[in-house]
Amino acid sequence: MNEHLSGRVEQLERRMSALEAWTQSTPEPPTGAKPTSVREFVKSKQPKTSIDTTLLIAHYLEKFDRVSPFNLEDLTRGFAEAKEPLPSNPSDTVYKNIRRGFLTEAKEKKGGTKAWIVTNSGERFVENGLKES
Repeated sequence: MNEHLSGRVEQLERRMSALEAWTQSTPEPPTGAKPTSVREFVKSKQPKTSIDTTLLIAHYLEKFDRVSPFNLEDLTRGFAEAKEPLPSNPSDTVYKNIRRGFLTEAKEKKGGTKAWIVTNSGERFVENGLKES
């Protein structure tokens, strides 16, 4: 029995050595395309209004930055990163998107302030090139 275990251990050690050699010799797969910046994303959609720009930045925050829910601080940062002028009343652009059905208030607050998420309708609107489907 001891001889059987010894043979089994040797076999496993050979397999482990082969696996280790394979993992060290296999190059890392390419990481893929570089991520799109918020500036590139907004420019590619060609928004005509600050309301649409707000929605685009909100969508970007959720889909690419994984920020959900987002608040006014997140949106303000997004406008700065996109090099877009901050609307004179960012809250108003959020509420206009809520009336359009593209944003909705999140159940929980973020950082003690109101927060929002993009609705399915808002996602479709962005994905359809800022056109109703």
